[in-house]
Amino acid sequence: MKIPILPPIVPPHVFCLMTDGVTWANVRREPTPGFVESRHFPYPSGALGAGASGTPLFAREAIADAVDVARKASGGGLSKATVVFPDSWARILPIDFDTLPESEDAVRDMVLWKLKKLLPGISEDLSVVFDEMPRGGGGEIRLLVAAAPSETLRSIEQSFESVGVRVGALTPASLALFAGLSPVLGPLAGGDYGLLHRSPGSLVFVIARDGSPVFFRQRPDDEGEEDQDQEVRLSLSYYMEKLHGSGLTAVYVHDATPGRELASATALPVKPTPISGSLFSAERGFDDRVAARPELLPAFAAVFRR
Repeated sequence: MKIPILPPIVPPHVFCLMTDGVTWANVRREPTPGFVESRHFPYPSGALGAGASGTPLFAREAIADAVDVARKASGGGLSKATVVFPDSWARILPIDFDTLPESEDAVRDMVLWKLKKLLPGISEDLSVVFDEMPRGGGGEIRLLVAAAPSETLRSIEQSFESVGVRVGALTPASLALFAGLSPVLGPLAGGDYGLLHRSPGSLVFVIARDGSPVFFRQRPDDEGEEDQDQEVRLSLSYYMEKLHGSGLTAVYVHDATPGRELASATALPVKPTPISGSLFSAERGFDDRVAARPELLPAFAAVFRR
């Protein structure tokens, strides 16, 4: 399984797992993109356990009510769905290699070995997905790697299986957002563009070229505004100097934790563009729905991908 994790055709049902509950959305692709329906369900008391790394472990009770409502709303036909989880439950980073073996299993072993070297404080079993990025300035092989605790991912899949739903795609929010919307954002930008996505506990900055991420940086969202501006400036400096960037024509932003500035105007080379329904001719009320439940934008992107 590789990044992007989502297959070209996915069912319209998406479940967004949060720390406090699960949000279900039935996404409409056409004729007017938007939502058929969406609802948020708080977790029942005791429905979540705690894994060794602090990420939650899911039981059937955590998602049963959401699946039951979704199944009734769809006439009983819900058997497969996409599941999106917070970026803060995963570590997403580019990793450079001089060479890679031909076998995908051998590559996965090498990725896991290098992750342990780069993240020495992590001791739990990790599940990883990866895909090749454009070569770095030195010509090395660069993989974009997403790693998450295996016990958490396994508990998610088992909880859905227990209510008769197969998880067709299981992905962090920022990867769903990027993969789903890049076919629209890239042509609109007309050149290299940035995507800033802040969600509880995580800040992600992606720079894309020709539909592929050439730069990816994830940092904990526990820094002040000045530190975030510094992160953005350092990222842009690396893009220009190491990746020989020609400059960003647009920076799209999605802030799932509004209330403070995501990045100041002085830190960005262009005025940021909030991701709104107008960019892909979505239905009226789309932005209001996303403003009330920001996790719905990655949910929409997970299905909307063309």
